Amino acid sequence: MAYSNSEQIFIDAIGALPTEDQWKDIRSLLGILSKAGFEVDDPSNAPHVTLFAWGWARSTGRADVLAAVKAAVLESAGSQAPSTLPADFGPVLEALTALRAAPVRIDLGVLRDALRESISTIWLLAGGLLLAFAFWAGMLCGQREMLPLLAAKQQTIDQLSARWHAR
Repeated sequence: MAYSNSEQIFIDAIGALPTEDQWKDIRSLLGILSKAGFEVDDPSNAPHVTLFAWGWARSTGRADVLAAVKAAVLESAGSQAPSTLPADFGPVLEALTALRAAPVRIDLGVLRDALRESISTIWLLAGGLLLAFAFWAGMLCGQREMLPLLAAKQQTIDQLSARWHAR
């Protein structure tokens, strides 16, 4: 089967023939780029498609891909000018593999702030619930206190109504 230029770039970035789900992803991504006006199969756009394919295949951000490509170009350039370099993606693959295996670092200050903010939100919610409960309990107590008074008033109303209707 003949693949388009952009599909071949994705196959090279993955390092194997894509699965059916990967083909769906690749074709939808290329379709989105085409609808946006980007000529994905134009050979002059191959470097852009390559960066996109590397980022997609390795779940690496664009900045990391660009840094790895720049490092590979500088490493293989030596004394040559960058415009006369042959395309060698071996160092790029090694750099991207190293980036993928890098440990995830968590900024504890951000984590502490998030916990502090969420705990303060929890306390606000708890205070609101306590206030609602106090309002509800006050309404019940008020109803109980008002029952004898309302019964007495209703009795007075009934007595007056009975006299009025008796005339």
